[in-house]
Amino acid sequence: MENILLFADALIAISLLALAIVSLLKQGHKNSVNLLFAQFSVSIAVFIVSNDLCNNTAIPSHIALYIMYVIYISGSGAGILLMQFVMQLVGDPKLNNLVKRVLWPLWAIAAIGATPLVVSGVEVVNNTYAEEFGPLIWLFTLGVLVEFGLIAYGMIFGLRHTTGIKKRQLVSTGIGLLITLPLAITFSLLLRLLTGIDVPSGFGTAPFLILAISLYYGVVRYHLFDIKSAAVRTLAYALSLTVLVVLYYLLITIISNIFVGDNTELSQNNLLSLSLIFGLLFVFQPIKTFFDRLTNKFFYRDYYDSAEFFARFNRILTSTTSMRNLLERASIEISATLKSEHACFFINKLNGHYITAGTPNHGQVPKEDAWKLQEAYAKKQMHGVIVAPLLGEDDPIRHIMNKHKVELIMPLIQGGVVGYLCLGEHRTSRYTSRDIKVLGTVADELIIAIQNTLSIEEVRASNALLRQLDRAKDEFVSIASHELRTPMTVIRGFIGLLYRGQLGPLTIQQKEVVEKINNNTKTLIGLVNDMLDLAKLQADKLEITLSDNPIDVLVNNAFDKMQILYNGKGIALKYIGPNVLINTDPEKFEHIMLNLLSNAYKFTQTGGSVTVTSKIDEDKHLATICITDTGIGIPPEAIGNLFKKFSQVENYLQRQTGGSGLGLSICKQMVERLGGTIWVKSNIGVGSQFYFTMPLKENS
Repeated sequence: MENILLFADALIAISLLALAIVSLLKQGHKNSVNLLFAQFSVSIAVFIVSNDLCNNTAIPSHIALYIMYVIYISGSGAGILLMQFVMQLVGDPKLNNLVKRVLWPLWAIAAIGATPLVVSGVEVVNNTYAEEFGPLIWLFTLGVLVEFGLIAYGMIFGLRHTTGIKKRQLVSTGIGLLITLPLAITFSLLLRLLTGIDVPSGFGTAPFLILAISLYYGVVRYHLFDIKSAAVRTLAYALSLTVLVVLYYLLITIISNIFVGDNTELSQNNLLSLSLIFGLLFVFQPIKTFFDRLTNKFFYRDYYDSAEFFARFNRILTSTTSMRNLLERASIEISATLKSEHACFFINKLNGHYITAGTPNHGQVPKEDAWKLQEAYAKKQMHGVIVAPLLGEDDPIRHIMNKHKVELIMPLIQGGVVGYLCLGEHRTSRYTSRDIKVLGTVADELIIAIQNTLSIEEVRASNALLRQLDRAKDEFVSIASHELRTPMTVIRGFIGLLYRGQLGPLTIQQKEVVEKINNNTKTLIGLVNDMLDLAKLQADKLEITLSDNPIDVLVNNAFDKMQILYNGKGIALKYIGPNVLINTDPEKFEHIMLNLLSNAYKFTQTGGSVTVTSKIDEDKHLATICITDTGIGIPPEAIGNLFKKFSQVENYLQRQTGGSGLGLSICKQMVERLGGTIWVKSNIGVGSQFYFTMPLKENS
């Protein structure tokens, strides 16, 4: 029976340690769940081995006492680590905060387990060493029960509040815990404490085999935790605890020899032992920090968190639309993460050119070498990342890479070769398969970001060219207008002389021809003036002089200039509205009114009416002027383009009355320059309403 229990103990310890040691064989993310599991595995292994050692009565009693101390501190410590493991597995912030509050007191109680306050001595019972309890065994037992209670609470909470794979992970772990912990606590502590009956240590450790099986099942079936380098952290903890134990017993030896002279007498001095324990607790964190740094130096020299790298890299890809800025920032991030001496990109642009950019110290690949690289790559029909040391000595690609101190090249391929990412030599060792996998993961997103940026830059270039052409067109219109207005004015002057007979009498037929020439010349001059006004508006050179003016006076002034035309066509013209002051430029306001009234005149038949109304909105501090006609109306599909330059509502209006298509565009820009807005409503066969707003009188 004894051999069977020893075999079971060995199997449990080896199984748990193997599961922890495997974490050293695969690098990955830093994960607190894995770290806690590895620490727990070591603690349980120490607990099991120590229990088996106490079965050997051949060892001296004082050695057995020290082993008993190890049993108690490792057993309680394993419970604390298991509690943290469960809480991290659940992943609830409230549970983690609860653990943080009780963690230090529980570790302090666990540390007391290695003192005479909990185990005052040992005695031989049934051919094995059994502990004699000290005065604080009740406190230690309470700490163990609190640990078990928190573990059970965490498992129940997690099963109620999690779903999917995480819930299945908790179920697989929880089954092992529910069977293992009650049995282990009962056989290892409670039975001896409550009844005085000493049970062979194998009964207290054998239940951990069930836990080991459930953990392995969770790892294999549900990926309970990632196999990473958690054992490195375990090593740091183990070294830290070893140093603490050595310091503790070294101080005991020194104090007993110098001040007491007898270790047994010292062990009975509970106050002195307790003071020594608490003193060592204060130096635990500095010692652990030292070993953390030491293990990092040896085991994590080139470590990086790939999840954090992906997050940072994604932010770079989405934060800029400048190609050079994108490539430089991406190069700096890749170089810093992968420990490259330098990094750079060679990107083929859409217009047949190329762009190269990278870290400040990158070795720029000349165009001819880049083409050679591309030709050699295509000739070999290679795929994936190229690493120089893996190429043959005579390989032309390797020659180019060595020439520019490039150790790794990742082609960016989508349909064809978009470009290349070139990395310099590794600063500390060499590029690993994990580095290449990480680069392959970001390659697709990088290609998409580069192609999007290339497209955006092409659009920018096109827009810049269009703006340049638009400016050239406006300049041409302005110059042409100036050059046209002078001869048109001269022509009209001579036509006036002819019409009035100052150059000789005209026949009736000649007068009709001259009158038609005069009208068309007048229309042409109006068009030239409109073009000049529009050019000034677009160049922001139209002078605006704002002042407070009565709205009815401004409207009536416009009426005076249009009244003869309206009377001649038999169209009624009237104004309805309050007499308030608006803040505007009288000349520009009149220009707007004349354009809109002229527009209404064109499309209103004889006998119709045009009404101008105004309404005041005190809240918005605006006056709204509306010109309503009873004309032919405007098709709904044409209203959207009505205020654009040279728009004729797909020639609908021009077919009806003629015109340049500039009047409403000028109105819109003038209204907006004066601080208002303009819009239109219309129904075919009913008429149109043109609205525009003007600011009210400024508050004094």
